[in-house]
Amino acid sequence: GMPSLYPANVQEILDLGLHGWAMSRWSGLWVAMKTVTEVVEASASVAIDPDRVQIVIPPDFVMPDDPHGLNIRWPDTPLAQEARLFDYKWYAALAYVRANRLNHSVIDPRNAWFGIVTGGKAYLDTRQALEDLGLDEATCNRIGIRVFKCGVVWPLEAQTVREFATGLEEILVVEEKRQHIEYQLKEELYNWSEAVRPRVIGKFDEKGEWSLPQGGWLLHAASELTPAMIAGAIAGRIARFHTSEIIERRLAFIRDKEASLARQRLAIARVPH
Repeated sequence: GMPSLYPANVQEILDLGLHGWAMSRWSGLWVAMKTVTEVVEASASVAIDPDRVQIVIPPDFVMPDDPHGLNIRWPDTPLAQEARLFDYKWYAALAYVRANRLNHSVIDPRNAWFGIVTGGKAYLDTRQALEDLGLDEATCNRIGIRVFKCGVVWPLEAQTVREFATGLEEILVVEEKRQHIEYQLKEELYNWSEAVRPRVIGKFDEKGEWSLPQGGWLLHAASELTPAMIAGAIAGRIARFHTSEIIERRLAFIRDKEASLARQRLAIARVPH
C-alpha cells in the first residue's frame, strides 16, 4: 500500500497535505490521506501562511546513483519499478516521516511507564478522554503517561516508535475500526527481549481475541469510538498503578451520561407503507 496520512483536524488537512505532496515528490510514491466525516464536514479557522509548513529534506537517506532519482520514467520496465520500490522508495518515505516528525510524542515524561499510541480523530478523542479523567498534561507528566501521535498511520516509522516505547511497561493503541497501527507496533517490538518489551493492547486486552465471545474487547472495532469508551479503557489500565477520587468520580459521571444517552427516548416504529 501507499503511505497514508491521517489529519486530526481541518488545519492538519492543509499541513499534512503539503507534506503529502513533498513526500511523494521526494520518494516517488503515491501518497494517500485518510479522512473521516467528523473532520471533513467541519468548519474551522485555519492558518494559510506559506511558511507555516517547513519541509525538511531527510539528511540520513542516500539516493541511488540515478539521474532520474526515484520517480517513474520512460521506458520503465515492471521489474525496474519493483526493484526501485522495495530497495529505495519505501525507505525514502520513512526517512521523510522521521525527518519531519510527522509521528512524535506529544506528552513525553522521562519516567513514563504507560504509553498511548493514536492518530487522527482518535487522537482528539483520546485527549478529550484524558481531560475528562482529570489527566491533563501536567498530571500525565507527573504519573508517567506518554502519548504518541501518528500523522502517518501506514507505514509506521520504526525509529520514532521505538524511542517512544523504550522504558514503557504497557502501550494502549487507540484507533478506529481495525488494528492497523496495533499490528505494525507489535511487529516493531516483536524481537525485543521480554525484559524490556512493553505489553501492547488495543482492540483486546491481554486475554486476546481468542477469549471471545465471553469477553476480551477493550476498544470495540464496530461502530465509532467515543471519548467515554477511551476514558474507560485508560482508567482501567492505569488503575493498577494510579487511581484517585477525581478519576473515579469523573469515570462514574461519564458512564452515567453514556447510559442516559443510550436510553431509547421514542418507541416509534417507522415501517414502510
